[in-house]
Amino acid sequence: MMSRSIFSGASVLLTTLTTALVLTTAVATAQAPGHSPSNAQSWLSWRGPNQNGTSVETGLATSLTIGGDTKSWRYELRGRGTPVIANGRVYTLGYRGTGKNLDELLVCLDETDGTLIWEKRFPHFLTDIIYHRFALGSPTIDAKTGNIFCMTSAGVLCSFTPSGDLRWRHATISEFGRLVFPNGRTGSVTLTDELAILHMTSSGWGPQGPARDRFFAFDKETGECVWVSTPGGPPKDISFSMPVVSWQNGRQVAYAGLAGGHMTCVDARTGEALWRFPMCTGGMSASAVLYKNTLIAMHGKENLDTSTAGRMIAIKLGAEPKPGEKQLVLGKDHEVWRNDLTAFTSSPILVGNRIYATVATGELACVDADTGRVLWEHKLAPDQIHASPAYGDGRLWVPMNNGEFFIIKPSDEGLEVLAKTQLDGNCLGAPAICNGRVYVHTTDALYCFAGKGGDVSHRPERPPVREIGDATALQVIPADLLVHLGETVPYRVRSKDGRGATVRDLAAADIKWSGKLPKGVTIENGMLTVAPDASPAATVLIATANGLKGTARLRIVPSAPYSDNFEDVTLKPHKKEVGVMAAPPRPYWIGANKKWEVRKLDGHHVLARTLDMPLFQRTISMIGDPRQSNYTMTVDVRTDGNRRTMSAGGMINQRYLIILKGNHQALEITSNEELIKERVPFRWQAGKWYRLKSRIDTNQDGSGVVRAKAWQRDLPEPDAWTIEVNVPNVNRNGSPGLYGFTPQSRFRIYLDNITVTPNE
Repeated sequence: MMSRSIFSGASVLLTTLTTALVLTTAVATAQAPGHSPSNAQSWLSWRGPNQNGTSVETGLATSLTIGGDTKSWRYELRGRGTPVIANGRVYTLGYRGTGKNLDELLVCLDETDGTLIWEKRFPHFLTDIIYHRFALGSPTIDAKTGNIFCMTSAGVLCSFTPSGDLRWRHATISEFGRLVFPNGRTGSVTLTDELAILHMTSSGWGPQGPARDRFFAFDKETGECVWVSTPGGPPKDISFSMPVVSWQNGRQVAYAGLAGGHMTCVDARTGEALWRFPMCTGGMSASAVLYKNTLIAMHGKENLDTSTAGRMIAIKLGAEPKPGEKQLVLGKDHEVWRNDLTAFTSSPILVGNRIYATVATGELACVDADTGRVLWEHKLAPDQIHASPAYGDGRLWVPMNNGEFFIIKPSDEGLEVLAKTQLDGNCLGAPAICNGRVYVHTTDALYCFAGKGGDVSHRPERPPVREIGDATALQVIPADLLVHLGETVPYRVRSKDGRGATVRDLAAADIKWSGKLPKGVTIENGMLTVAPDASPAATVLIATANGLKGTARLRIVPSAPYSDNFEDVTLKPHKKEVGVMAAPPRPYWIGANKKWEVRKLDGHHVLARTLDMPLFQRTISMIGDPRQSNYTMTVDVRTDGNRRTMSAGGMINQRYLIILKGNHQALEITSNEELIKERVPFRWQAGKWYRLKSRIDTNQDGSGVVRAKAWQRDLPEPDAWTIEVNVPNVNRNGSPGLYGFTPQSRFRIYLDNITVTPNE
């Protein structure tokens, strides 16, 4: 049976850990400027003030020289994204160190000389990233407040003040089931007047269990999840296309490419999926550009209607479903033009009615935005992967994958190379332009090329003003929430019109709540209270008022100490296997449904790894709260197989994997294959139960020790730890989780008797 209790001080501990995401290095105490950044004199996201990689600045550098009598500078920090700039400060993501000592960083620099003002370190954990593909994303700055938003490669979404104080954060893997991939593609947050919109592939719980490309929108001020949207089908590749925000038919919308090969449009204020345009058989990561009444997109995968790969296409805008209709699927009649240019993740830029793009084979191309005709292509490098060009002061600033950086003057007849230099490292981001300076980040360093600067008269367009219509639906906030036993959280509800605009905030007394509330869970006057002895569950809350309805997803996880042996689970006839009784895993687990099931083995209920999904041979499932810290975890492990072939199973403790590996006959502790991966021999046999135990101890200086031991279950526990791994910057908190790996989906791995207890 599941046993539950809450230890003394747990609520205080978990609340404290909410602010303990990173170790802060206070390099300078200077306060951030008090005024808000101007769109005209800032570069607030990797796509710049016009969302298309262009700037109206003048007086930019004419040479690419560092040092001497120039005011250019170089900052030693490996990175793969684009810096952002506001109020004289440069913010960029990067990484330092190797192996156990590798950390991702968000750094704040002085724009005049590259002096470090402050930095935040993020310990790495639980990804399959290879070849040091970290920091493959960019921060985003809020134009009104100067607050910074970013997401790490391991899926930690954060918001900081300009002075570096943490405002809020989400562990997207544990909270929403974000999936991670070897290529490390992370992307950037898109900001609207109220929301921070994040694009990621996730596998959560309930209807959001299947892996899909999704958009998650968060309140910029509070960090509350406002809406979740699933606008496309199954992913065929990873996509990190940053949504482009605009207005369509009086509605604020967001456009982005999806991992399933579609361009999509969603309502930016509600997440309603408006339309999708199928294009190719793989993920689309390049960001689109808007030109007149068209959306111009580019990809490098195989086209749906031909056997060729790659295309640039213009999609006619304006379509949207009528009230009550489902998402539209656009077709050939919405295609304005196409050409055969190919780019995998490099994004095009728009200058007037000319599109400039670097293609996969290393050429810079110029395209007529009205007709799609390719005016010219010019070879610059052997290839291009992620890097995108930028435009300012009448010139193109073009980084290439091999580290070459160009200043180019384009015309309709061709191009003139004004300057060229070989930077150290590879270029994978796009240049940023601000206050007479051009920045480009490589896998070795951040470069700043300074010019004299000039006047900037451009001002961003104001959003259209329109009347707010009648309320047609309710929006419940938080829309997707994780709580632990003993926690109390507020809910708020507002009404929305048919175009996504907020009509009004509703009083708590006007809301009627319903849904399948678990035992010990109540909601009164807008406050959700979860008793310490409540039942963990996953459910949907329903709010009604004035004939309108809104819903919110709620996941309640146990608080330590607790244990689970699955004996309370009711088994039913298996849907696919005759004569087998089974049941789904706990509904409040993340990334577990259809990957695990409860079965009977030797007279007891156990958790068994499913074998009918070859694409999911490796499974990580989160079963608790990412704020948990300082706990000891045990799990029993058994594998089918034989002397030659066995599977692997284990646990996740505070963001470290502790695994019994059958084919290696070893006990292993890892967080990433290339950073922390240590093992010791441990001989174990198929068909026998073994107990696995782990704990993490932290030191005052931020270092720690990850400990684990394993033994045959029917034998006494050994006194000594089987393996101990010292970590210089240890993860201080993280959700408990379960791990299973069934190579070639041949032999099951079984888990049982899970316990999570606070460290003494």
